[in-house]
Amino acid sequence: MMNVSIIGAGSTYGIFLVKWALQVKHFPEANREHITIPDIGVISYSNTTERNRDLVSEVLLDDLSRMPSFSGKDHKSIMKDVHGYTNWREMVEKENPGLVVICSPLDTHVPYLRELLLDTKVKHILCEPPLCHIHEMESLPKILELAKEKNVVIGLNQQYALLYEMLKDKPLNPEAPTSKKFGDLLTGLTGVHIVFTTHGTRVWRKMQGVGEQEILEDLGPHIWGFVPPELRNKPLTLKHVKKEGDNLFLNFVEYDLAFGTVPVKITLGYHRQLKNLKITLTKSKKDYEFSVSGANNPETGEFTRWIEGKNYAYPFKAFLETDLVKASFIHSLAGKPIVPIEEGIRTLEFIKSLYKR
Repeated sequence: MMNVSIIGAGSTYGIFLVKWALQVKHFPEANREHITIPDIGVISYSNTTERNRDLVSEVLLDDLSRMPSFSGKDHKSIMKDVHGYTNWREMVEKENPGLVVICSPLDTHVPYLRELLLDTKVKHILCEPPLCHIHEMESLPKILELAKEKNVVIGLNQQYALLYEMLKDKPLNPEAPTSKKFGDLLTGLTGVHIVFTTHGTRVWRKMQGVGEQEILEDLGPHIWGFVPPELRNKPLTLKHVKKEGDNLFLNFVEYDLAFGTVPVKITLGYHRQLKNLKITLTKSKKDYEFSVSGANNPETGEFTRWIEGKNYAYPFKAFLETDLVKASFIHSLAGKPIVPIEEGIRTLEFIKSLYKR
């Protein structure tokens, strides 16, 4: 039996993690990762004030009412094993979690990791990406050393790290018996274009100053998951950077770079109305374009991702079987994080190489 504690459940992903933990606890068949995990005991979470702590519970109950697996269930009875706190240290001390998930603001990640490693018996940690700010990276070797010394497994919730693995065996054209698979596109590429624009961080939405570093630290860890594995070990060359914004904040930043000889363009930014996640893989002078959006899988009723092909990728269409955040959580429950701390550090090094030019 493993207790789970989530630090900073006020974030969207924090609430999602409480929800997925509840589902897996009460419906073991919801684990579609084909790996063995311990039974989940008490699920606890922290938020900064009593009002915010109670709001998490309200949002959870509303979410459960929309999930088919919880239809007709006594939600209050289900919630009896969910404990809310305003102080995360009190939570960890009282609940004795086997897995702690850090969803608190970025500037807390390093101190919280250090404290968990030095002052608790926690053996599994899942951290929202990135591990820290770019300028704090000198702290990471010591964190890594402590984790090895204490035999603690640390993973990063870089949810899109699983995307290509989930798609690789799907046919590009389901109606063609001899269709190539999605995975066939990931080798021999002659170009890649990744576009990720979203509604923006809380700081951006409050009309406060946001620059390139904030955008990179927010979206960059996910972008690393979209770089095809074949390219990641090739020498990185940054050729050109273009920025667009106004007097208040930076809206978009675009990088022209190359992995080896393969040109890669990355467009990142914030837009109040436009949310766009698109990957274009160029091979044999053909552009295979895939858009990724959030959707409910009609077979499971769970929130997940819908991938649709355009141009030469048409008529590719696919629902992911499970939510990417949920999959990441399940792997960490099993002590086998999809993105171990070493890969999380490598992700930060990639972000820093774009910023420190």
